[in-house]
Amino acid sequence: MKISIKRYLIYSSIFAIFTEAFFFNFIIDWKLLYLILLVNYVLLIKIKKLTVNIYFVYLMLLFLIHGLIMYSIIGITPNYLLSQIMGITIVSTYYYNFIPLYNKEEIINTYLKMSVWIAAIGYVFFLLNINVNDGRLQSIFKEPAHYAIVVVPACYYLLKTKKYLSFAIVFGSLILSQSSIGYMGCALMFILPNISLKRIKYIIITIPVLVIAFFVVYNNFSFLKLRVDDTVETLNAVNNGKFKTWTNQSSYALLSNAYIANKNIQDHPFGSGLGSHYHMHTQVYLKQMRPPPYLVTLKSEKINSQDAASLFLRLVSDLGLIGIVLIVYLMYLSFKSYRSNKYFFAQGVVIYLLLKLFRDGHYFPPELFFFIWIIYYELKKRPLETIS
Repeated sequence: MKISIKRYLIYSSIFAIFTEAFFFNFIIDWKLLYLILLVNYVLLIKIKKLTVNIYFVYLMLLFLIHGLIMYSIIGITPNYLLSQIMGITIVSTYYYNFIPLYNKEEIINTYLKMSVWIAAIGYVFFLLNINVNDGRLQSIFKEPAHYAIVVVPACYYLLKTKKYLSFAIVFGSLILSQSSIGYMGCALMFILPNISLKRIKYIIITIPVLVIAFFVVYNNFSFLKLRVDDTVETLNAVNNGKFKTWTNQSSYALLSNAYIANKNIQDHPFGSGLGSHYHMHTQVYLKQMRPPPYLVTLKSEKINSQDAASLFLRLVSDLGLIGIVLIVYLMYLSFKSYRSNKYFFAQGVVIYLLLKLFRDGHYFPPELFFFIWIIYYELKKRPLETIS
């Protein structure tokens, strides 16, 4: 019986990271993820005693205390803080207990197989014009960028382990997603492994190729050209909150939240509390902004206000200098994985984290803690200090 439960748990738990589009709205969004976690928690408790990472508990307590203090000072209702603490705790605790049930290879191979199948489904949908976003591949996800960010670690791992057919399937789907974040992930797959004094010659060779590739894509894909041009011309809005009338929605989503984070850290150097960015955006700083009129007409001037369009911006806005220190420290630890060829999956997760910092600010999507706890257990077995 335990074997069948474990088999179900590994497939359902990893499939859960691909299920963002499986939901319906009745008062709130009811996601398939919630059902999977509810059932799996019951099964997990049957086969093992739940444990917690004491350092992660301390971190959550720090966020809770810090949030309660800042919410009280600013005058924010605590529901934002409590919902984030609860969501992070539920998802992180589940994957912290799920991953030790299996060996690393079994989990990674299951994730890789699902990524390849999800990419294959994406091709079918793309050819049949099903669930495509402006002609861009997104498979079973809600957006091409969300698809790209979840499969990038698989793409990198398949490349480094020389599984070229599977790599080509996933890599090709990233190209067809026409997602700027997907293209950034593709570039990082070739750049990051070569950033070292010993490999400087590869950097010298790679950078001109990537620059040329960027300009080729820039000049031949109007969607990217539009976003780059708009972003460059509207960067000043990060300081004054005044946007051009023609600023596109994607650029506005990122830069408007950058303006909010910029103002918030100036007014609250240690942040306004976990989950508070939405309140500061909609109730405080939006009044000082001048969104493009067409977005006001579409009632989209608050776009991405809940997740800041970027994990970096959200952490900076919510936690201020504390968030910046946390990001630097975690990235410092993560980048050490590039010191050894034994940590290809951890290296792929580093790329995921960089992309998430840039473009996705949700605190507890299932793949975040799935990836984090995998590399935690992997590196815990062989301390980073011993890597040659």
